[in-house]
Amino acid sequence: MNHLLRILIVENYGTQADFASKVGTDETIVSRVLRGRRTLPADKQAVWAKALNCTIPDIFPEQ
Repeated sequence: MNHLLRILIVENYGTQADFASKVGTDETIVSRVLRGRRTLPADKQAVWAKALNCTIPDIFPEQ
């Protein structure tokens, strides 16, 4: 589980649904990424990092 990513989403957007809307994806995708059941391609990782004002390694250190 990606705890830092979850914290940043809540702090910046309040809900996974609001974050999903911001980055142009479905809330289900956000949930699966947070639980480690789905990975994102590099271009989507960049979109998420930009929306959260951080770098890709900050929120996806294993990739």
